[in-house]
Amino acid sequence: MPEKERIFRHEQFNHLALCRLASDLRGGQSCSCDLSQNPLGGSFNWAIVVSFTDGVEWLLRSRRTGYVEPTDETNALLLASEAATLKYIKANSTIPVPEVFSYSSSKDNVVGIPYILMSKAQGSLVPCRWFSPGSPDFTIMQEQKAKIVSQLGAITWQLSQFRFSQAGSLFEKDGEFSVGTCLSRGLVMQWRDTIEDISRGPFTSDKDYYEAQIAAFLEHVQDLPMSHHCFFAPIPAEDEYQNRLDRNAACDHWNNFVAARCKIESTYNSTDYVVAGEALLDMITAWINDVPEYFSSEDQNRFVLHHPDINVNNVFVDEDSNITCIIDWEFTSTVPLPILLTAPGLPSSRYELDESLILAFANGFQHALQTSGSRQTADADKNLYEILIRSRPMWAFIRFVNLDSENDYHLFETLWQSTRGRNEDILEYFRSMQQSDKYIALRDELAEQDPSAIEMEKSEKDHGLKEGQQHTAIARKLTLVSEWSSRYQQPSSRGIRRNCNVFVADKRLWKWLDACLKTEAS
Repeated sequence: MPEKERIFRHEQFNHLALCRLASDLRGGQSCSCDLSQNPLGGSFNWAIVVSFTDGVEWLLRSRRTGYVEPTDETNALLLASEAATLKYIKANSTIPVPEVFSYSSSKDNVVGIPYILMSKAQGSLVPCRWFSPGSPDFTIMQEQKAKIVSQLGAITWQLSQFRFSQAGSLFEKDGEFSVGTCLSRGLVMQWRDTIEDISRGPFTSDKDYYEAQIAAFLEHVQDLPMSHHCFFAPIPAEDEYQNRLDRNAACDHWNNFVAARCKIESTYNSTDYVVAGEALLDMITAWINDVPEYFSSEDQNRFVLHHPDINVNNVFVDEDSNITCIIDWEFTSTVPLPILLTAPGLPSSRYELDESLILAFANGFQHALQTSGSRQTADADKNLYEILIRSRPMWAFIRFVNLDSENDYHLFETLWQSTRGRNEDILEYFRSMQQSDKYIALRDELAEQDPSAIEMEKSEKDHGLKEGQQHTAIARKLTLVSEWSSRYQQPSSRGIRRNCNVFVADKRLWKWLDACLKTEAS
């Protein structure tokens, strides 16, 4: 592609028609598109700048094409819903979002591509150095973090004031807004929009909404790629190790272990996730009953608007850390209140805020609640705040069923402790399920999908396991130990296998292994 036409890197479109459209929308103000500009890019979208002669800048934003997922049909719905959501928020709140001037969810328009034409966000993105590991010049300080998170708490309160009778995504027709099919990440991402036999809403009860998220999860773990997810072998977390070298060593051990016998895509792993997902179905009623009452019994509008992807790439701030714009509302939907009232994950959704920042978020929410002119009764306001400070299980639920985590086992542990942990041990439960006729039959049914011995050998080699090397021998011995229990098979009437507990490969194993290897080397 010629250097001067870098603007078309992602897709060809009619830039002259775009300029005419933008000019007409501003009463004839002249504008242009620099053909040599590099398109701005995100995970699923790209954007280019439209520049007016008076200095104003707009963005044309469009979905990336050529990705396997989501499908084109889903992409069209996501674009239409995001545009409608931005227009609704802009018209009904002071939340800083881009202003939408024009949009089209299909190619049937003068520009020739699906697009949103919107205002350009002011300020700059929140610095990505949220953890402070590098130069202070690029590190965001704790007081700045607290100020930003507090503002996100206040914005969350504003979102809680948008009330709807159904859970789903917003759409616009002839200037009217309505709730339609639900485009939440748990029903769309990672090829889940291709799953046919699940409900996609709109939903009229919290229970229906939660069950749909779990149903998509259960279909995923049985039929779709599992990426890095191994239930009883979570990826070593950064905050579990004193330095990067120790964490990297743990990750190497983990990678070798899960590569042996293709554990991630094995049907044993799939069945473990099914056991966990079906346990969540049993917990739903307890969650719903445990939520303090906020809405009156006569109130039919019990769902609220939720941005599911607040991260450092979606929040703009000025030099004083005041939030100037929040972008990327494409997976936004109306949800049960407890889902909204969870602190965001920063720098990205997989990370949990520390306690001081969760408190800053809660304080920002409470301050907005107390200073608003639309407060409920004192008891209702108290219950609303109570839901927020007890929201960690719901935080874990969303990340678990979305498979938006590197530590699924410990997320499930949080959910287990919130409802069943006082009376039942989690590993005892899994051991009993792994020996039950129901899940033995399911594992046998899924076993038809397991790779052949030749495919397994090739996969192991592709992941660096070669016979005769120490790390391969260790991975195989650990695998032998992990398979020692009667996992999805009838236990023998006697012997160690009958009473062997479920094997969890987490930080305890990797730290022990690393210590042994260092002792041996010395």
